[in-house]
Amino acid sequence: MKEILPPGLLIAATASGAGKTVAALGLVSALRQLGLEVRAAKTGPDFIDPAFLAAACNAPCANLDAWMCSPGRKRQPHSLPRGLGRLRRLLLTPQNGRKPDLWLVEGAMGLYDGGADGRGGAAQLASLLNLPVLLLLDAQGMGQSIAALAEGFLRHCPKGGRPGFLGVLCTHSGSSAHERLLAKSLAPVLASERLPLLGFLPRTGAPRLDSRHLGLVEACEALPGLDFDALGRWFSAHCDLDTLLQALGLSIPQATKIAAGQVGRPTVPLPATAPRKNAFFPQKHRFKRRLRIGIAHDAAFSFCYADLPALLAKLGAEAVFFSPLADAAPPPACAGLYFPGGYPELHAQELACNAPMLEALRSLAATGLPIYGECGGYIYLMRELATNGRSHALAGLLPLASRLGERLAALGYREAAPEEGWLACAAKSQNFLVRGHEFHYACLTDSQLPSECVPLWKVRDSSGKERGSEGCRLGNVAGSWLHLYPEGSRHFWACWLELAKAWSASHIPATA
Repeated sequence: MKEILPPGLLIAATASGAGKTVAALGLVSALRQLGLEVRAAKTGPDFIDPAFLAAACNAPCANLDAWMCSPGRKRQPHSLPRGLGRLRRLLLTPQNGRKPDLWLVEGAMGLYDGGADGRGGAAQLASLLNLPVLLLLDAQGMGQSIAALAEGFLRHCPKGGRPGFLGVLCTHSGSSAHERLLAKSLAPVLASERLPLLGFLPRTGAPRLDSRHLGLVEACEALPGLDFDALGRWFSAHCDLDTLLQALGLSIPQATKIAAGQVGRPTVPLPATAPRKNAFFPQKHRFKRRLRIGIAHDAAFSFCYADLPALLAKLGAEAVFFSPLADAAPPPACAGLYFPGGYPELHAQELACNAPMLEALRSLAATGLPIYGECGGYIYLMRELATNGRSHALAGLLPLASRLGERLAALGYREAAPEEGWLACAAKSQNFLVRGHEFHYACLTDSQLPSECVPLWKVRDSSGKERGSEGCRLGNVAGSWLHLYPEGSRHFWACWLELAKAWSASHIPATA
């Protein structure tokens, strides 16, 4: 029987900074106050916004990316990429004892932004999933020109096809006079497109979400001070929810409003040293004897995709979490360790001072334990990090040093093939490619790898342009600037788990 999906929409905007995250959080909160069960997803390679959305929904938030999930595979232009369908099924897994009534996707950057030719962008995803777009128009500093902005976005037709639209919502509006001017200017365009103007989100009254060099301040820092109930009420006061829901084929369930006490503020997250229960999708696959893979997860290392543990479980491994900031050692009987990206530069002193953890990692690396780090995790495996005029000694598992710069060192989609000798089972497949992205301010202090090290990947961008070799490996310790997308790197994880399995056979007793 064909799966029946609940109605959904994609929230997109004209550019970054237009208020997508606040609007998405406000809409989720408002809908939950009405008794609706909501799921959320985020387009593109993003780790911070999904943490906010997961907390608002009290359920894991998927990352959906039409480019990163299908490396080396040709498909029809409008067919659903392999992996994206699996993520959708994960998105619809019952949580909180209920299946979702609707779901929403928060776009990244502008509606038509993405990789080469807009691939992987919000517009392409909306077309592939047949999701109508709620378009946010940033009205700050704009009057009648809002009509030209709307006309351009609503009628633009990119190579991947024009997405359908649900309606328009203006953000960063000022006075009531400003809103009347905007409404009058938009009326002819929206009438010709038969779309509603759903409201105005004013510049004042919404919570401020502070940013830093890799995006918003992380959810573990911001959520304790974020009042979802107030946010939901603010959004409801400025957006026509009746019209929005009717366009999706739904109605407001009056009997289950928050006044009845059935819906309240989402659960406050656990401390940063422990993974939140709603951060990851359940690991459903069970094996008689599973490999234990330790995943670093705390305030310094939180850039881990929500579905990675579930993918590892499907490949025969169990993810267990630990904190390089607070723990004295990784969990026992781990056959491999994974350090995702994050903000090690903000916690460099604390990481450097956790001598028991650093010594435990050095001892494990000396046994040949497979250890892999990405971006911030890559930095942690290095000898030292220089930031804010100070140098911090880190794990030293790779003989490298890095420094945090003031400008972006790299940004964009990446496709990579393993260098010769990187992963023994790579030779079994002629089409072993991975996809992910780069986004970092840090760089190596020496562009040449030490003689005892070898690179990991041969890299090119989304347009196919070669970018040379990347990453570093010394024995079974490896690190890279690339954030690998789980469904775009399934073959990599299968091969890496083979390394872990081989190490486990000689180092971990069968009874462990």
